[in-house]
Amino acid sequence: MARFKYKARDGRGELVTGVLNAANIEEVGHLLRSEGKFVVNVEKAKETAATSQQTATGSGGKIKRSEVITFSHQLAVMVDTGVPISEALECAAQQSDNEAFRAVLKDVSDQVQAGNDLSSALRSHAKIFPPVMTSLIRASEVSGTMGTMLDRVSGYLSKEMQTAKKIKGALTYPAFMLGMVVLVTTFLLIFVLPRFAGIYQARDTALPVPTQMLLSMSGNLVTHWHLWLGTVIMSIAAVYFVLGTPAGQRLYDYLKIHTPIIGPLFNKLYLTRSCRTMGTMVTAGVPVLDMIEIVREVTSNALYEDLWSDADNRLRQGSQLSDSLFDSPLIPRSVAQMVYSGERSGRIGVVMERIAEYTEAEFDNQIKTTTSLIEPVMTATMGLIIGFVAIAMLLPIFSVGNVVSGG
Repeated sequence: MARFKYKARDGRGELVTGVLNAANIEEVGHLLRSEGKFVVNVEKAKETAATSQQTATGSGGKIKRSEVITFSHQLAVMVDTGVPISEALECAAQQSDNEAFRAVLKDVSDQVQAGNDLSSALRSHAKIFPPVMTSLIRASEVSGTMGTMLDRVSGYLSKEMQTAKKIKGALTYPAFMLGMVVLVTTFLLIFVLPRFAGIYQARDTALPVPTQMLLSMSGNLVTHWHLWLGTVIMSIAAVYFVLGTPAGQRLYDYLKIHTPIIGPLFNKLYLTRSCRTMGTMVTAGVPVLDMIEIVREVTSNALYEDLWSDADNRLRQGSQLSDSLFDSPLIPRSVAQMVYSGERSGRIGVVMERIAEYTEAEFDNQIKTTTSLIEPVMTATMGLIIGFVAIAMLLPIFSVGNVVSGG
């Protein structure tokens, strides 16, 4: 993505200037025309300190989503109380404790004071302000409901952050348990079993098969540790390489929603995220085709992206949104039926918000179900592995008379 400076005329014929992030000049023209502007001139912008800071913070994660939420809430309060948007932006920039975010807000404020729309200014920092936020603000600029829409943006981003925390919390425990299993087993094989091996090898006694297996694994790991380490590193690198390819990413996305236990959790996550985004944007008056494009971006799963791409194509051909939902195995029939009812009654916005509430409740229940299933499975797995190692080490000691006396 590159930055482009543009000059254009708005619907009133007034000259406006600004900066946009886009792949090329043609995309800039498309974005401006979609906003009802007539393009006068577009040229590549020189990189500024604010731009460099945005790239660094976007890739390094130095600007937290919570800061964007706080900014949205502050801006909503100030706009609702009659503070001009340019002054509100300057005030928000001064109050920010994060130097990187302060530089970004200062750049946004400068663009707005130069006559640019707030949505366009935010879109020039796309790594920080998500597409949902810029689209909703664009809708508020048309309808004149900036304060209300900023409150809606803050609520939407807060729910998204809470959802991410719930997913992280649900997956942290099994990841921790799996790591403990690997560490404990490796410790036993490298440091504990060799001590037992010295005792057993000093006696000419046949060892049980489980003990022989573990001693063989331990000896191989201690002797050829560099090969094992190299294999692990190469395997991790291979996984990253495969995930970097479209086919590998598609396979990963497929496994996420089809793996037992955690698959239903990810399904509910993507469904909740899609319905929440649709409910928020339809109620805000965002055009349906624009809404579908943004929903496709926020789902972050190749299979769901295919679903929304199909919905986009069919909508352009005159079909209803519910047609694609009924035909997709990813969408529960109950959700598709509710969307269909909303389309028939002309209350799609209200229905979408109700669907979002329904899917969020389902998502919360799925997290509880998944957690309740993961805990006993991981505990049993850890117990079986460590129990097998312990029993295999202790089996020869049960016949300690034979082992120690050699008789």
